[in-house]
Amino acid sequence: MSRMTKSTSMIYGIIISGLVLITSCNGGSASGNQSENPGQRESATGPVQKLIEFVEPSENSTITSSGELSVVLGMAGRDNPDSVRFYFDGIAVKTIFGEPWSVVIPTVGSRLGKIPVKAVAYRGNGRPQNLVRFVNVLSDIVPPVERYSVVNTYPHDKGAYTQGLLIHNGYLYESTGQNGKSSLRQVELETGSVIKKHDLESKFFGEGLALLNDKLYQITWLTNTGFIYDINTFTTIGTIHYNTQGWGLTTDGEKLIMSDGTNKIYFLDPEYFTVISTLEVFDNREAVWQLNELEYIDGELWANIYQTDRLARIDPATGKVLAYVDLAGLLDEKDRHPEIDFLNGIAWERESGRLFVTGKNWPKLYEIRIIR
Repeated sequence: MSRMTKSTSMIYGIIISGLVLITSCNGGSASGNQSENPGQRESATGPVQKLIEFVEPSENSTITSSGELSVVLGMAGRDNPDSVRFYFDGIAVKTIFGEPWSVVIPTVGSRLGKIPVKAVAYRGNGRPQNLVRFVNVLSDIVPPVERYSVVNTYPHDKGAYTQGLLIHNGYLYESTGQNGKSSLRQVELETGSVIKKHDLESKFFGEGLALLNDKLYQITWLTNTGFIYDINTFTTIGTIHYNTQGWGLTTDGEKLIMSDGTNKIYFLDPEYFTVISTLEVFDNREAVWQLNELEYIDGELWANIYQTDRLARIDPATGKVLAYVDLAGLLDEKDRHPEIDFLNGIAWERESGRLFVTGKNWPKLYEIRIIR
């Protein structure tokens, strides 16, 4: 995304490798032969009993998505609970009927981000005690940093504030930004000449662009509005609306995929532009914010990271960053001018495997090869 000042989840974790799911209200895994009916306990009256407290994990502690989470409880009062049921990300994983009040939860397959860990303690017919802590689950992948080589260089309109880019049938299609300058363009690759152009009203700041079923989808930044065009005529054939900022847009061939400048990715129904699911993007250290222009390449989601020379290669199933591509030095110093702005724009030609990148007001478009 570009701005002058602009600085869940698709798949819930499938808890495997030893998680014991509670499949009935009469308890799941237990350390004794006693039984309970938590459903009846939940309707008990009276004050909430203070029975337990968290020893670990600490609030907002960090774990990875391929490790284990140790949950340990201590006694908060004079009385022991009859049982404690443990939950991870809303899924009941185990019920314990005696000390020690602890469980080890494998995190393989967990979704990434802030995940709730819950313990519910029961005693007699009193009201159960509910405790919740949150942990931050990061990717277990240490993403390598890949470089590039330049295959070809093509002219690019240095007045084009590139926000969205794609290639189809040998032509570039480009969405440009800035109020009063935003447009949709068809561009001749070899010459950079604009063959066809549709200007947006000055109140719209053009953003991401995607092609699906011969329809071009263009989103805008702050107006929560986008447009659908016939690819052959650029005639507007529909309007779309969304409840977040519009930054990048692409498609996996079935769904539209949008970024909003955070670390969140939205998977959208192309007919109604409704959100089907969301995904948060993390590497092994932190959330990856300012995800901007998007391209779907060989089953991966590629994203410009705004205000950097990096691309992130993202697993669209998990949100894990698989690798970074460092494009530092791509634009030669002699090609810089006062209006030059950040790297932005990824176009991939599936048939040939060619990959193109450019930037906002850059005078050149680059065909590159990734060095792995």
